[in-house]
Amino acid sequence: MALVTITEAARLAGTVRSNLYQAYINTGILSVTKDSKGRPKVDTSELLRVFGELKAGQDTSTPLDTQQDGADKAGQDTGQQAVIEVLKQQLDEAREREQFYQQQIRELTNTMKLLEHRPQPQTRRHWWKFWTVGGG
Repeated sequence: MALVTITEAARLAGTVRSNLYQAYINTGILSVTKDSKGRPKVDTSELLRVFGELKAGQDTSTPLDTQQDGADKAGQDTGQQAVIEVLKQQLDEAREREQFYQQQIRELTNTMKLLEHRPQPQTRRHWWKFWTVGGG
């Protein structure tokens, strides 16, 4: 594959150069090589590995393609809305469960406090009471 500059790699990846450095190059996710003059270059195969499909310079789709994409997107939006609704419902149920369990924990904690055995402190007996008749 071809070697491109960092700026060109950022454009192909659809991000900015500083983000490419911070998030991918400095962390080691994207490897960089140096050309004969010591300038950093990125292999396009590395970009494909990390980012998947690369963005081209200009959009060359036809209006017919755009209409088909619009119909597909409308179908996807409906499906995504349904998924969002299901997830919202599951989240509400999880919150209700959490509140129920928190209440149970509070009640059980209070019950345990009531059941807890606390021995009465022993009263200290004085030595001279040993010799008395009642012993106490």
